[in-house]
Amino acid sequence: VRFLDRSIAEYTDMSVSQSQAFFDTLSLAGRDGEIARDVLTELNARLRFLDQVGLGYLTLGRAAPTLSGGEAQRIRLASQLGSNLRGVFYILDEPTIGLHPRDNARLLDTLRDLQKNGNTVVVVEHDEDTIRGAQHVIDIGPGAGVRGGEVIATGTPAKIMKSARSLTGKMLREPLTHPMRDQVRPANPRRKDAYALRVQKAQLNNLKNFSVSIPLGALVGISGVSGSGKSSLI
Repeated sequence: VRFLDRSIAEYTDMSVSQSQAFFDTLSLAGRDGEIARDVLTELNARLRFLDQVGLGYLTLGRAAPTLSGGEAQRIRLASQLGSNLRGVFYILDEPTIGLHPRDNARLLDTLRDLQKNGNTVVVVEHDEDTIRGAQHVIDIGPGAGVRGGEVIATGTPAKIMKSARSLTGKMLREPLTHPMRDQVRPANPRRKDAYALRVQKAQLNNLKNFSVSIPLGALVGISGVSGSGKSSLI
């Protein structure tokens, strides 16, 4: 079965952005137009929301297990945006876990859009940007475990920062300075015989034919924005 000379496999090989560009400009007349009218409206809306949360690069045929945690989370949020519901009470438990700071901003924009639609959004978070961006904060403490369980302060982030009892307010008011900040460690010269794991011409999901050398016997960090290929590489 083909539609406009393309099979379903060819359509699912497109990225979200490519699909959006294609279906945005698709014009059907007569019987075809009547059949596709509501379908195209729904398709374009879903693609637009996926692009809005920063997933325009994903191909439609990607299997769910190959997605990063941040990508999967944003897909779920995009589906909520697309539902266009109002009066819903959303509760999210630490949604920024595993996200790069760039993705945090996109996540917060999406949560604000949900709220602007007439919904209530409650987020359990430790992330500074999320706390600062909240309209109302409930700070629970004063400590953890048996030393917790009290409401220490409530109100805007500015009000929380004025609270003498709130540890969260203190950290927002006077952020900790890491003792190693601004210190440059001396370079570690690589020995010619140093052991390393070499990956050559990696191609999987978002990996685009690149090679990398991972030194052995060292603590190695793999960083990058959500969906850049970190998990696929490892």
